[in-house]
Amino acid sequence: MSIPGAIAVYTSGSGVPGHVSERPWRGVDHFRNGSPTGLGQHLLNRVRQVQGDLQAVVRELIDEAPWGWTNCIPQPEHTAVERHTEEDPGPRVAPDETGLVAYIYVFDLEARRLDMFSTYVGDDGKRISSVVFSPTGVPDLPALDLLPEEAVIEPPLPGEALSAQALQDLLKGLPEIEAGATVLDWVETQECPDRSLSILFRVLVYEVDDESGEVVLSRVEEQDWNAVPASARLEPERVRNFIEALVDVVNEDSSRLRSFWIAEQDSLRRSGARQRGSFAKILRAQAARD
Repeated sequence: MSIPGAIAVYTSGSGVPGHVSERPWRGVDHFRNGSPTGLGQHLLNRVRQVQGDLQAVVRELIDEAPWGWTNCIPQPEHTAVERHTEEDPGPRVAPDETGLVAYIYVFDLEARRLDMFSTYVGDDGKRISSVVFSPTGVPDLPALDLLPEEAVIEPPLPGEALSAQALQDLLKGLPEIEAGATVLDWVETQECPDRSLSILFRVLVYEVDDESGEVVLSRVEEQDWNAVPASARLEPERVRNFIEALVDVVNEDSSRLRSFWIAEQDSLRRSGARQRGSFAKILRAQAARD
């Protein structure tokens, strides 16, 4: 998903600006998936991973990548992190040069804050949201683009810790997700180094061959979806409710059977919802916004 963004840090001034050009900053371009659910959420996760060391994040993502990024978000091997080079730099970004990116994320090191600005036509650089990090890296909001439906907090559903195999078994027992000649195939699950659980899935698109008249596989879209954070593994019923709500919401509208959209759904991190109906409302709101 090529939504260009930028990662930046303020160089002077103070306070929360209402517009991207109100305070001086320096930054670098990020080409792939610069959306709030992509790069924005990744930046929140980065600060958590380094336990609040914002300077380390700025050093790695800006200072050590002066020509910008094709993608700084860890992905499967075929889309691993990639820096631009001096021979092939990304476009320049600056307070007076924002026309080639859609979102800009600016760190305020002194205030321990991250500001998000939208430079889409119509927004023209206005600040959309901000999060403030605790000394240990916990943001005061779970996302930069939190929807009203995601603000729900429901009672915990504790249970036996969910394993990768138990998640795989859960997926196998779900109704099929399909829309005409397009089908979703759950492939495998695995535990990640941070103890989250990821789901590898494929969206398979079939069509009728003009010559033979046979139905053939015409396209495969594969995504590695980091769906279950470590904390949610302690609530297996919550995970089940989320996954079952996803199946319901995708099956009720065929336009939602899109691999990138599914892989961006992060309700187990972004909300305190635990019931199937609440997750369904969140997913429908996400689809409507997209």
